[in-house]
Amino acid sequence: MRFVLLAGLLLGLTAPGFAQSQISYALPDRVKISTGSELATWTLPPNRPENQRKTPIVFLHGGPGLYTEARRFGEGDVFRRAGFTTIYFDQVGGGKSGRIPASEYRLERLVADLEALRIAKGQDKIILWGNSFGASLAAVYADRYPNRVAGLILTSPGMYPGFAGKRDYSRTDRGKVNIGKPLSSAISKIDRDGGSAEANLSQADAGQLFDELVAAELMDGMTCKGATVQTAPLPGGGNLYAQRAVFRDLKKLNFKPQPNPGIPTLIVRGSCDFLPRESAQKYVSQFNGTLVALEGSGHGLLEDRASVDRSIADFLNNALSKAP
Repeated sequence: MRFVLLAGLLLGLTAPGFAQSQISYALPDRVKISTGSELATWTLPPNRPENQRKTPIVFLHGGPGLYTEARRFGEGDVFRRAGFTTIYFDQVGGGKSGRIPASEYRLERLVADLEALRIAKGQDKIILWGNSFGASLAAVYADRYPNRVAGLILTSPGMYPGFAGKRDYSRTDRGKVNIGKPLSSAISKIDRDGGSAEANLSQADAGQLFDELVAAELMDGMTCKGATVQTAPLPGGGNLYAQRAVFRDLKKLNFKPQPNPGIPTLIVRGSCDFLPRESAQKYVSQFNGTLVALEGSGHGLLEDRASVDRSIADFLNNALSKAP
């Protein structure tokens, strides 16, 4: 199926117990970094400033070509209770971040942006919380800059870079995805012409088609079959050019990481995740990490957030207890 690369997206779902008024999603800080990207960022301090840790948690959202969902602010409370500042941002081209020429969307641009953001924030090291595709990006960044990563938390990790695994939606409620003719035409044009397609197809128009697919067709694959968790409206802001280009790079990447860089790593995966366990196991092998398997949870990890938080808290209190 020619549109299979759309299957790895992580979408927004509700997170109970978090007041959205705690942070203004509509008013991010805009940071112009050395690569030329302009990134929308949100920074939340720890719950008790007197317990503040030096090294921040940087969230890497799913996609590619998507953005930070508002629910992630609430999910990050487990880090802030432990004294960590959490930094969120929309990857270039998505959400509230600035767009760049369509020909410039590449996996290596996202890696370079992350390194430039670390420098712009004045951080010697960062701890990466990578979700879905964000875990793939975290793995590549950690391989490029192992001395800048103090820890990795990979939730529902996306397909391991360069791994051609098979997705399985049989444990979810997702059926056949119906891709309309306008989106099919846009994908064909972008795949054929690359960035030059932008002359006749704007990023905004292609993104609107992408947003419609994400909102209408891909949500049911995020939870286990029959789950009662309700999905929440998404803000939009997807970028089809970034999605196609970056996923192509990720799939074709000849990833030969340095053996065991010594970065403390936690991997959390639900039993109904549509991505293969073999992919998650590759992250375990690369980083000598700990894999926590949660029964009855899907790719969205929504069914049992308490168990997700306990796993992360244990990791913070043990493997990362000596992180500054």
